Amino acid sequence: MRNAPLRLQLASRAVCTLVQPPLPLWYNDHYQVSLPSTSSFPMEKYRYIREALQRELEAAGKATFHESPLASVEDLTTVHDGEYVRRYLANELSHKENRRIGFPWSEAGKLRALSSTGGTVAAMHAVCRPGGARFAGHIAGGTHHAFADRGEGYCVFNDIAVAAACALRDYPAIRRVLLVDLDVHQVCSAAADCNGSHRPPLRESSHSGGSTLAQRTEATDLARAPKRQTW
Repeated sequence: MRNAPLRLQLASRAVCTLVQPPLPLWYNDHYQVSLPSTSSFPMEKYRYIREALQRELEAAGKATFHESPLASVEDLTTVHDGEYVRRYLANELSHKENRRIGFPWSEAGKLRALSSTGGTVAAMHAVCRPGGARFAGHIAGGTHHAFADRGEGYCVFNDIAVAAACALRDYPAIRRVLLVDLDVHQVCSAAADCNGSHRPPLRESSHSGGSTLAQRTEATDLARAPKRQTW
């Protein structure tokens, strides 16, 4: 990770040369979540990345930064089981269910989970609305380990699947969505039940190779995937 700041600068410059006007970015590190001292989750990384991007891009007028809004229940249930959403928001998950997610439940954690999805949905609207931006991003989210009816791997809601489903619901001109997942492993893909009438024609591309964790892969065509298969 020694060269991570340099890679971040080079990547940000490359993206912003393609983007006119400034790139709209959302962030949610303003929700401070206290984790047990035994937790290995690097919560501060989101703030560090946002601050580095602001130093590089904001002063030069290459990007704008916006606090991530909270996702609505209506948007969440385009993909997630309504009872799971209700139970999580009401702090009714069992200790075992919260351990599977990886975070103890808290009010701040709830707001962080909602904003992790809300910011991705906001970025989607910024691009998809008529006359919108060519590109937009969210310096959070990427919570692709969440299932329709439960969370896993530090992921409560699947922000990418929710944003894609909302795009298909809200913009009739959009008929297909390609999700490109470049994580080193593919354990929970977007190939899952999309809960209800908005079962969109999503396709996911998930790349891993060599000596990675991907010893088992899941089906990645959501249009053909059976119910309750992993994302």
